[in-house]
Amino acid sequence: MSSLELIDRLGSLGLVPSHRIIVGVDYGTTYTGASYVSTKGKADLDNIVLISSWPGPTRDTEKILKTPSRIAYKVDNPQVSKQRWGYQVEPGMMAYSWTKLLLDENTPLTKYDDATLDDSSGTGILKLPKGKTAVDVVSNYLSEVYKHILKSIAKQITDEALSITPLEFWFTVPAIWSDQAQSATRTAAQRAGFGSRMGDHIFLISEPEAAAIAALKKYTTNSMGGSVKPGDGVLICDCGGGTVDITTYLVEATHPELIFEELCTGIGGKCGSTAVDRNLYQLMSDRFGDAFDSLPMRRKGPGSEFMKNFEVIKRDFGNSDEERIFELPINMTVEDPNPQHFDDEERMVIIHSDDLRSIFDPVVNQILSLVRQQMKDAVAEAGRGVINRVILAGGFGDSEYLREAFRKEFWSTDRVTVTVPDNPQAAIVQGAALRGLQGLRSTAKKCRRHYGTVIGIPFREGIDSEHDSYIDSFSGKKMVSGIMEWIIAKGEKYSDNHSCMVPFYRNHRDFYGLKFYEKLYSCDSNHDPERVDEPGSYPWSHITSSPSNTHLEGVRCVGSICTDLTGVDLGLFDYKYDSIGKVYRIEFELKVVFGAREGLLKFETICQGKVSGSTTIDFSTAKFY
Repeated sequence: MSSLELIDRLGSLGLVPSHRIIVGVDYGTTYTGASYVSTKGKADLDNIVLISSWPGPTRDTEKILKTPSRIAYKVDNPQVSKQRWGYQVEPGMMAYSWTKLLLDENTPLTKYDDATLDDSSGTGILKLPKGKTAVDVVSNYLSEVYKHILKSIAKQITDEALSITPLEFWFTVPAIWSDQAQSATRTAAQRAGFGSRMGDHIFLISEPEAAAIAALKKYTTNSMGGSVKPGDGVLICDCGGGTVDITTYLVEATHPELIFEELCTGIGGKCGSTAVDRNLYQLMSDRFGDAFDSLPMRRKGPGSEFMKNFEVIKRDFGNSDEERIFELPINMTVEDPNPQHFDDEERMVIIHSDDLRSIFDPVVNQILSLVRQQMKDAVAEAGRGVINRVILAGGFGDSEYLREAFRKEFWSTDRVTVTVPDNPQAAIVQGAALRGLQGLRSTAKKCRRHYGTVIGIPFREGIDSEHDSYIDSFSGKKMVSGIMEWIIAKGEKYSDNHSCMVPFYRNHRDFYGLKFYEKLYSCDSNHDPERVDEPGSYPWSHITSSPSNTHLEGVRCVGSICTDLTGVDLGLFDYKYDSIGKVYRIEFELKVVFGAREGLLKFETICQGKVSGSTTIDFSTAKFY
């Protein structure tokens, strides 16, 4: 019985509160939001409370649904007495932003990613304080979010009631996230205090699935914009600050309950709204050179007055067909300035509508390319044009310029309805809470990548290289190493807690330890390579660098699984003697669980008919940008 089931059981006996509070947390690249709902009341979307008050003097209004994902440390800002976060970070402070993207350094850039991401650390944005890791910075930030969430809930139910009420935290993560990045997110949340109280738990849910839960729930209970019907194919395009995630769902039923499943393998890229910001920086650098490049980040980076003013322009762009001129104040000295681009007297950068289109279009085109590819994949899977609705979610989904591009691309040509939830920024955090409240989820998912391990097989003359051959010390047979044994294939359908059993054997001697290490590999390409070292693969565990903007689709190491069989009865295994001494043939099975409620890969080792010892994974820490 799991600890969560135990809490439920004790609750039914009246020994602990039977109700819980479900908390959705959307930690984003640029902004973070949260919601909560009690299981005591009606299990309804309308009962979810969106946290709409966040601390700090730089917020525009008293009611705001998200807070900036940035933190400023006292050591960098002597004028403050403690670390500042969110809206507490004032323009001019040295702060750390976009840190979420650094949690996924293990994933190489793809053709759908923002090519300038590789260079962003050079601009000082994707930057870490000396002596701190990305997990350290994220946990420092999330610790402040955690305290604010508890404070917000306590206002509603009192501190005393909160202290005895279990909390379920549902963290949203990009569906394109690597397993290492998901684990890093969970680790950062735990270090921040989430799940630290007795009875509290942390779960993960993909951002597009959370968006789908909220959007589909709304569109099946509210006919505005046309209700979703059984048989509809609904493409969710979650456009956030750092990532864009696209998943297509087939609606199977709407009454008496909503039932839907993933239609085809989702895709995505690191091409969110921060890519628009990076394009702005590139335009400024091209036009003003060192005058702009040499400015300290506090004058031009996230949270600066320059970028706060650009955020207003970015949100509003596309609301009018009128050609306009925009002004961005910045204290910059430009030699012999072009008056079309810079007002030297007023210290204003002058931006034209054409400039904004040049900044937006590369990012919008990347997103449209992702959607078109997903539509092709959906047709291939269903045998027909099944997608009849696109739902835009996420902060960037609120961009009128992006929405209009979608309408022109998909409504005018394919008659696909493009809709946006009434509050696209809140959809994800509402869906996360609904997942915990109602258990709503996709009944089946499509695996995003191949997963497997390396095995040895009998040597094949004329096929295998002698370089990879070896003699098995137990059987005496000639074998070949480096062959991939794929556990689950990309695109394979699976449901919650789908498990795969992988048989292993190891030759063991008395003077060896009984801890065994097996590397788990993944591959994002549609092709599943036969060998771990197929061209384009990176089978080793630790990579210190890689070429810029390389699109890698080979085999990559996810991490090293440690199976500790100390204490098993060696007398139950076959053995033989050779020139060295006794050698045992130890056989066991590795159980790999996909779709676990915790949101992470889970492992168990079955040896001699029972779960044996402990099984853990050490994720690889490669760096790709």
